[in-house]
Amino acid sequence: MRILLSNDDGIMAPGLAALHAAVRDMGEITVVAPNTPQSAAAHGITLRRAMAVRPVELEGFTGLSVDGRPADCVRLAIRQLLGAAPDLVLSGINAGANVGINVFYSGTVAAAAEAAMMGIPAAAFSASLSGQRLDFAHIARLCRRVLDRLVSSSLAGGDLINVNIPALDRPDRPCGIRVVKQSVSEMEDVYHREVADDGTETWRLSDKYRPGLNHHDDSDVMCLYEGYVTVTPLRMDMTRHQQIAKLAQVNWEGIG
Repeated sequence: MRILLSNDDGIMAPGLAALHAAVRDMGEITVVAPNTPQSAAAHGITLRRAMAVRPVELEGFTGLSVDGRPADCVRLAIRQLLGAAPDLVLSGINAGANVGINVFYSGTVAAAAEAAMMGIPAAAFSASLSGQRLDFAHIARLCRRVLDRLVSSSLAGGDLINVNIPALDRPDRPCGIRVVKQSVSEMEDVYHREVADDGTETWRLSDKYRPGLNHHDDSDVMCLYEGYVTVTPLRMDMTRHQQIAKLAQVNWEGIG
């Protein structure tokens, strides 16, 4: 099996090295990742400048760093850098959960989504922060167990799976695994206002933003909060299909 690894925390991130160590026995592994952290880069791509690609010696393996965003790394790797398209693309392990509406902002999910857009099955792996140092070796072992079951379920081209590991700050965590939907609860966030000496007003998003908890919602946010590993299948088609027929009945005469 040919597997491409990427992330959004940068090629030197410990989560990427841990994921590599956890899957290296599965086949031919190639690492192509951003040269710098790209958190919240979402699904942006680089259009108006050239991207430098350089080999980087990591923990027992060599990867390629790209002066671009997570989606750039995956697309460039598949289109140009690899001799053949991968059978599977993995992104992560991100330091911080990517659940709820954070999925829209996540560079980790975007790297996997780029592969799914190109017809390649992909999975994104993220881990909740718990106020203590993340044990990436332990987290990676959990990710591998989930991955083994995903692979055995016959992932198809274009499948996109978002996996999140809960905070492992208690001996009873994780509680188990839940296959759940993505929450769309509003984000809980705060912007801090500052005024510069010249009177310029600036606003900075607090580091403590998070998806809102909906206690009536059996979703990725709530299940992760309760200590479960969450598995959420995502899709690239954002069309609200049930509204097409309704909008088709609107009188569009006279436009254009």
